Amino acid sequence: MNNSLEEKKAYKVSVIVPLYNVAEIIDETLKSLDEQDFSDYEVLLIDDGSSDDTVKIVNAFIKNKPKFKLIEQENAGPAAARNHGLRLANGEYILFVDSDDLIPEFALSLMHQAAVSHQAELVTGATKRFNSEKEWFIPSHLRYNIAKPGEKTITENPELFYSIGPCAKLYHHKLVEGEFFPESIRYGEDQPFVLHTLLNAEKIFTVEKVVYYYRLRDGEEQSLTQSVNKDPMRILQSVFDVFDFGEREIERSKTEQEVALAYYKRVSDIEFWASLKAIVESKDSTIQKNGFEMILNWFKSKPDDFLNVIPSFRYYLWYSVIERANYIQKPARGVYRNLITYLYECQTNESKQAFMKSYPIHSRASLAIIEENNWKKAKKISRVFIIRTKLKTPRLVNGFARRILFKLANLLPKKNVLVLATERSTVLEGNLLSIYDYMFLNDRKERIYVFLRKQRSWLEILQLYYVLGRAKTICLDDYYNKIYGLKFSKRAHVIQSWHATGAFKKFGFSALESGDSNTEEFESKAHSPYSDVLVSSKAIIPQYAEAFHKKAEQIKPIGVPRTDKFFDQDYKNYVNEVYRKNYPILRKKKAILYAPTFRGGPDERKNYSVVLDLKKMKEALQDEYVLILKFHPMIKNISMDISEEDPFILMMGGGSDVNDLMFLSDILITDYSSVIFEYSIMNRPMLFFAYDVESYFDERGFYFSYEEMIPGKIYKTTDTLIEAIKTGEYDYEKLADFRTKFMDSIDGHSTERFIETYLGKEARK
Repeated sequence: MNNSLEEKKAYKVSVIVPLYNVAEIIDETLKSLDEQDFSDYEVLLIDDGSSDDTVKIVNAFIKNKPKFKLIEQENAGPAAARNHGLRLANGEYILFVDSDDLIPEFALSLMHQAAVSHQAELVTGATKRFNSEKEWFIPSHLRYNIAKPGEKTITENPELFYSIGPCAKLYHHKLVEGEFFPESIRYGEDQPFVLHTLLNAEKIFTVEKVVYYYRLRDGEEQSLTQSVNKDPMRILQSVFDVFDFGEREIERSKTEQEVALAYYKRVSDIEFWASLKAIVESKDSTIQKNGFEMILNWFKSKPDDFLNVIPSFRYYLWYSVIERANYIQKPARGVYRNLITYLYECQTNESKQAFMKSYPIHSRASLAIIEENNWKKAKKISRVFIIRTKLKTPRLVNGFARRILFKLANLLPKKNVLVLATERSTVLEGNLLSIYDYMFLNDRKERIYVFLRKQRSWLEILQLYYVLGRAKTICLDDYYNKIYGLKFSKRAHVIQSWHATGAFKKFGFSALESGDSNTEEFESKAHSPYSDVLVSSKAIIPQYAEAFHKKAEQIKPIGVPRTDKFFDQDYKNYVNEVYRKNYPILRKKKAILYAPTFRGGPDERKNYSVVLDLKKMKEALQDEYVLILKFHPMIKNISMDISEEDPFILMMGGGSDVNDLMFLSDILITDYSSVIFEYSIMNRPMLFFAYDVESYFDERGFYFSYEEMIPGKIYKTTDTLIEAIKTGEYDYEKLADFRTKFMDSIDGHSTERFIETYLGKEARK
């Protein structure tokens, strides 16, 4: 991709949002688009003939916001609205956002940075669904590891077909030039467009953060099934149209057969099966007859080898429908028999034998229907399936897994496996990632189980608790609700590696009397399973023993694994090079990192008003310095006296790692953030802008006297802070004492000590 040869676009990103009757929720979407920590973008709002107050609300919101443009059209469907936006877009990159969804404030900056840095024509990221009560990851995305970060191509990563919606993707305008959404399809109309981009992008890059939140309105899942039941012919026809569009695109793109088959499998797994399942479970003979006939006619329009090379067709019709045989009404049984008979006759002997070998019981039931019109075997299978389905309730499965399966597994001999478990993220990070990487790079023989934050099937829940019961070593990095209240065998190591270093603000049992603390009962359930807790220094054993309600001998000062990268010069050089490439100003000037923490309780902490006079800092320091701003992840709304686009400011959003930013900086300004412990490893000056120390102490409380503990002076005005930066005077002896006290086990070998302590030295493959 050669950007230098392209025409100059007016914006870096064009965001296209189709609108239709979303008056109740459009305000949330508009706010999420307006609050981006990225400046060079336009938002094209295409109203598709809304009959409610959508247009009125949008006009009121976008007044005096030149980035936003409202375009109205007669109702023609979402495909037509997106196409209208594509024709008007004047951005180098294109992003689609649906009118009821949300994107985090760092989404545009993170995805655009990835596109430029990696010369990617298509950038993707992790996504979540949410409703009025909760948010969760899309199960198929977790199953196929779609959110795994890094460079990709569809040839090497066909799992990307399982994320084929147009949103949560940043497209280079050249990739989509002349491509539009088919307006004749009303279900799955976005697939042909996205398929084209996946097949034709030379480089795809996936960022490591959640960049998109899909809203699932209450009752929406049920309404989708109801729409299939109401008009199955239209929905099924749309599925077949999508399939046919895909065939033509695959042929046009000269796609390898392996990749083509991966796409066909995806459509049959998701759209085809969803339609077929809804038809069967409707228990309506007319819907079933019409649906089976439509599938049969579509099959007959395809060559025999088409049905042979896509095994999922026979799986769903010979296996999944057989399990639901009791739902099929008598008037529809003859059509179903004709359908599976035709499919059977199209299969090669090899395909028939393969299915018979894999699913002997279901095969015999299918053959009984085909050869004898005998439904007895199918009905028996169906009865078992229906009973089993009713038993698979989450509460029942969780209760069985915790109370019975875990306890039984806990009594069995321990397996030499390592479990890395977290509810903090959908990807490995921090201490757990450091341990995992060490195990991999040193060719350790122990099997590793990784349990990340996700929605789990009943089978995955059972596996999780069985593995927890059998595992010899379990490592956590935060509160982990799957083990609350469980009693582990004394033969197991349940290790809390914790996500912070040092001992600064009180937490756990130490913070029971603070305003937003948990109850003592909750803290006891959460922390009682731990056998050991890792810390960065012997000096803070008493504080961690108090916080987790443990004996002193259970607190292990072997170090914090994730700090090892502070001693990895190759990694630090890499980070510096990446940031200096993306922000050339860092090559010319020194950097000050300002990383304040949040204030207040849960409802207050998302808002932060910068007290530092940034204009004054710019005037005094801009010739020599640039100011990097990195706010706590809980802070969402920021107000300050200078534009985020000012060249003196580098605003870093949620996509950047504060530890990486430390490597870039020459000075740290903070207040009560625990980043001071990691930054002390750098042996660079720290200045404390703690203008509200008295009130903050009342709010949270510290383990040590704040004034005596911190490795630097407290400043309460911008002028005194500027003077300290200019003079360059700093007490490095106090910093050394601080590091010795709080970080004496941090030397670049913490992960190695963890492995040797809990797994032994000689366990190699």
